[in-house]
Amino acid sequence: MQTTKKYTLGLFLVLITLFSCDDNGVLEISNTDQVSVADEAVTDSYFEDTDDLSMVAMASDDATMDGGRSSMGGRKILIGDLRLECADVEIVLSDDSQMAHPKGVITIDFGSGCEDKKGDVRRGKIIITFDGRRFLPGSSYVTTFENYSINDIKIEGARTVTNVNGSVEEHPSFTIVIEGGKATWPDGTFATRESNRNREWIRASNPVNDEWHVTGNAAGTNRKGVSYTMEITEALVYKRECAISNRIFMAVAGVKVLTTENRQKTIDYGDGNCDRTVTILINGVSKEMEVGQ
Repeated sequence: MQTTKKYTLGLFLVLITLFSCDDNGVLEISNTDQVSVADEAVTDSYFEDTDDLSMVAMASDDATMDGGRSSMGGRKILIGDLRLECADVEIVLSDDSQMAHPKGVITIDFGSGCEDKKGDVRRGKIIITFDGRRFLPGSSYVTTFENYSINDIKIEGARTVTNVNGSVEEHPSFTIVIEGGKATWPDGTFATRESNRNREWIRASNPVNDEWHVTGNAAGTNRKGVSYTMEITEALVYKRECAISNRIFMAVAGVKVLTTENRQKTIDYGDGNCDRTVTILINGVSKEMEVGQ
């Protein structure tokens, strides 16, 4: 009997750690779980942001424009991206670059501090090494960083994007692999990330309305040093209009399952609105929360 009481008390303490009650006695999701969700969402957001910036920068280079869209009058459709207005963009083609197969390096330099019109501050460089026309199968580009940060969160790692279904008219598809991904906050805490994903580019008549539908998985550690795995169970939807108009480059729809310490957390990103609100579901208990930067 004594042993049973100790076991019951231990189980009770574990439950208190996982859940707490508010002033009305309603069961709530623990702060630890909320931190895990926020870290994963923010890290994902910043890596997606840099990838989109890379695609915008590549679209500005005539040498990599194969498959680029034009208006009915034949003019190229350019994207007014506020994130790049204060940056210096340099394009250097390789000696063996050809019109049929361009190669080179694009450097987006934000210098010692560059604030865009939406208030985001970026520093350092995003470096894009491209090989081939971006809409042709087999073409690829690798994004790396040199002392790069956004809003004082430093981003590291290598992101390799490969075209697996290139088309001018259909939706191009890309595989995206992150190796050595790391986001470091000003207080020195950090989250790591490795991932393997597939991204489908849903192109609209106006590029500002483009969407990306992403599937795949990721793994790493959060800011508390806890290991996690992540699986997308319902395609995540990212919208360029949210990044340009609302400073939000995180998923606005879709579902993922985050697992830490053998505990699963389902994260629902909503119905497509440009906001930072997600719904967490753990063991039948749900909670809405806003994921900050």
